[in-house]
Amino acid sequence: MGELEIRGGRVVAVDTETLRHAAAQAELAAADADGLRAMLAHADQLAAAVTIGGGAAHLVAAGGEVVERGSRLVRALRDTAAAYELVELHARAAIARDGDEHDRRDAVLISRRAAELEASSPAAAEAARRAVAAAPDPFATVGDQLRWGTLAAGIAPTVMGALRAGETEIRAWRKGTLSEGSRLVGAPARPIVAQTQTHSGSAPATIADVARRIPGSGPGTIRVERYTMPDGGRRFALYLSGTRLGADAGTFSWPSNLALYAGMSSSSYEASRLALEKAGAKPGDAVMVSGHSQGAMIASRIALEDEYEVPLLIGFGNPVQADVGAHTLQIDLRHSDDPVPLLAGGGQDAEIGAPGSMVVERMADPTPWIGDLAASAHWMDKYTDTAGMLDLSTDPRMDGVRERLAEFAQAESVEVFLYATAEGVSASSADEG
Repeated sequence: MGELEIRGGRVVAVDTETLRHAAAQAELAAADADGLRAMLAHADQLAAAVTIGGGAAHLVAAGGEVVERGSRLVRALRDTAAAYELVELHARAAIARDGDEHDRRDAVLISRRAAELEASSPAAAEAARRAVAAAPDPFATVGDQLRWGTLAAGIAPTVMGALRAGETEIRAWRKGTLSEGSRLVGAPARPIVAQTQTHSGSAPATIADVARRIPGSGPGTIRVERYTMPDGGRRFALYLSGTRLGADAGTFSWPSNLALYAGMSSSSYEASRLALEKAGAKPGDAVMVSGHSQGAMIASRIALEDEYEVPLLIGFGNPVQADVGAHTLQIDLRHSDDPVPLLAGGGQDAEIGAPGSMVVERMADPTPWIGDLAASAHWMDKYTDTAGMLDLSTDPRMDGVRERLAEFAQAESVEVFLYATAEGVSASSADEG
């Protein structure tokens, strides 16, 4: 079982303002040291005038060394801050260039700022280039796993050729990283959403609790929890299945999967909205969203559409990564040997979401074998194991996750609704259903 790696984005992000503040503090300390060195030098000169030699020469030399080291630290901190700002600027410009006319104008301004920063600090520009080059390459990781797993069967060249072709298409299409303000287009036929179960429940206390509530292969593809808070207000939690196969697929089918990834509204997305509506959610209500695979993609889109307030988004094996804005804490759980997150093309380079948002990754099955072709690392039970490992983590960012989950635990009552879905053909038949 692989160890957890927790980071902010594809390129490990740092708080550039904190770095610049540290540089300013170091600069003040270096200035104080330089003042002290000047005083010692003056005292040494006075002593030299009345005695055979000065007595503070070694202190003056030591003070000069402190000043030089302080100056180097200041330059290093500022160059590092500029380097990570450049990573973020290049990432933002790339996303904006794929947007509308307003976004493309923003891309020009962002690129101009990046060029100015590179010109003012060549060292930072080089550091930014190295940081991006050293970032994890998920295609290479999955490729190594599949190569060794299929070598004995003699199909490794075919598998690797297909993977390389897929990588080219994914990177060219650039549908896996969604910018803030991105919206779905189109309107599918209104799906049928039927309640199959209702009972009382409790709020999830851990990420593993969230994982265990994601609908699996049994009945129902959507679970909604309604929380009645002490002040009489309501909050909701939405748990969404991955893609279903066979007769019970409902709206969570391959056509919905493909439409959603292409940026079009899908029957599964509309069914998720209808399930929230049937459970009593109104626009502007707080909804914690989570899902596996296609369900994680739907959860990301719900956070982007701004119909609801989304304090927490937890995705398991998400094919996309969305810039959901500064108010949504986003936890993105991936397996480095799971091919489905490859559709995100590596994800966002910079940190996105509310402070404390994170990408959590591990290798679910480090031993290569022919079964890797079945994408066993994508199975929800493997992600539940990863969630349990994260719950035990001492990473300080987990404090923010626990705080947001604790807000739901304050509810005086929790009602659970499970829904099954089916493709709709008309508004009237959907209403009857």
